[in-house]
Amino acid sequence: MKSVTVCLAVVVLVALVEGQGIPTKKCPPGEHSVLYCPRMAEPDCTNPTVHERNTPGACDIPDCFCNTPTVRNLDTGKCVKLEDCPKKK
Repeated sequence: MKSVTVCLAVVVLVALVEGQGIPTKKCPPGEHSVLYCPRMAEPDCTNPTVHERNTPGACDIPDCFCNTPTVRNLDTGKCVKLEDCPKKK
């Protein structure tokens, strides 16, 4: 009986600790979840570095960023290599 009580206590503690983790977002292949506070804009074809957003956002909302060495093509929403970005006109 004592071992059952201990096991139950461990399960409850693990559930409580896991439930307080950092929020993440399920991202498509080639992207990863990030959480910046203040929220930041991801690298894109026009600005290939992490930069300040034009509009503020809540800190506890994760975003999906393209995996390095790709950036976001804002026209298509896809992750592309910087050299594959549309040429500026």
